[in-house]
Amino acid sequence: MLKKLLTASLITLSFSAQAGAIRFGYNQQYSAPHVINNGKGTSVSGIVIDVSNAISQEAGFMAKQLPLPRKRIEQYLIDGKIDAQCHANPIWYNAPSIIWSEVLYSDADIIVSDQAIASLQALSSHKQFKLGTVLGYKYPNLTEYFEAGNLKRFNSTSSKDSFTRFTKGELDGFVASYSEANYLTRLRRFNVLEVNSYDLHCSFSPKLNAEKRQRLIDAAHKLRDNGEFKRVFAKYIKPE
Repeated sequence: MLKKLLTASLITLSFSAQAGAIRFGYNQQYSAPHVINNGKGTSVSGIVIDVSNAISQEAGFMAKQLPLPRKRIEQYLIDGKIDAQCHANPIWYNAPSIIWSEVLYSDADIIVSDQAIASLQALSSHKQFKLGTVLGYKYPNLTEYFEAGNLKRFNSTSSKDSFTRFTKGELDGFVASYSEANYLTRLRRFNVLEVNSYDLHCSFSPKLNAEKRQRLIDAAHKLRDNGEFKRVFAKYIKPE
């Protein structure tokens, strides 16, 4: 009888924990340092995972991490199929109903190359510069150079794949976030040109319970203010 009661209690506790879990979606194309897998297809660490877990824990919830195709994340937030997504920017989405935290941290897109490029304007002197890009990603500050033929896109599924092609000599350079490029290589070995910088937030489903949502937003702001996100970045970003 006691064994049955203990089993029932464990089932109830497990169900309660899952019921209180916050479903964080993230781009399944992410690789290290944003998302690091354990080799069995499960995401266990990385900037996006650590930030989401820290916010959820600070707010008193469990976090459930859900990899999703990038183009589905916005609709999943709107429909309430996920509760939140961190490492995002409002300009990436169109839906006004999505709720946003304040800025939590920032990153930048950069071009890494062996060639000395002093500025974006200097790209106009190039012809068919073979640039590694991520499939489906837009680079507004580079559009005019793609259209003019100064740059030529070579798509890969991740920045890591672009970097691999670059090291094999297949590309003249590749574009990636600073955090990704820093994780992949020692940037001081190369020419680095900033394309654009951007702020990053957490986004929340309009269908998430308002009290839960506010607890998560307050937790995110508290962790930003006490330096927790800087400590997360320091785990993965090397000093140059």
